[in-house]
Amino acid sequence: MNAKYKSLRQTAVCVVATLVVVACIGVWSAAASEPARAVVERFDSLLLSTMKQGRDLDFGARYDKLARRIDTDFDMPKIARHSLGTSWAALDAAQQRAYVARMRRMLIAGYARTYDQYANQRFDIARREKIDPDSRQVDAALIAPDGTRQVTRYTLADERGRWRVVRMSPSMGFDASRAAEIVQRDGAQAVLAWMDRGLARYPQLPKA
Repeated sequence: MNAKYKSLRQTAVCVVATLVVVACIGVWSAAASEPARAVVERFDSLLLSTMKQGRDLDFGARYDKLARRIDTDFDMPKIARHSLGTSWAALDAAQQRAYVARMRRMLIAGYARTYDQYANQRFDIARREKIDPDSRQVDAALIAPDGTRQVTRYTLADERGRWRVVRMSPSMGFDASRAAEIVQRDGAQAVLAWMDRGLARYPQLPKA
């Protein structure tokens, strides 16, 4: 009886282990076949964990935590260029670098301020679309317990085998149309000054 029980137990363990391996392979295969979606899901997972740690992390800690992932998975020069559209050409090389740096800080600060507390929300991929062989669009929805959905649309590009965000809407509190308007009306230095005033709203912002 003991030998039979031991054999059945070993069989059950093997079955469970096999199912776990199969499930993992399925997840890995899905990530491999949809790498753009995997990038967004990874970022959403980070946002959710940041929200759950809201009581333990101050603004600076949330900023640092999110900055590492954004620097890895977001192509800020492309995001910045897309935000200005044709107005991008009105900035010289130094002004473009300054604009990218400021927009990066504003974007991270916007996420750190917005995703600061957890109230049983969850993330879901609302939609995904193949734009062309090297571009994908992924809509991520933050869903509240009452069903309210807040959707962020990410456009990702394959950069030599590495998928990164190159455009997003909304841009986490950054008014891209306003920035373009300022450039057209008042010039590049004016938009940089406007961005500096926006950054001044975050007194806990880490130094550049």
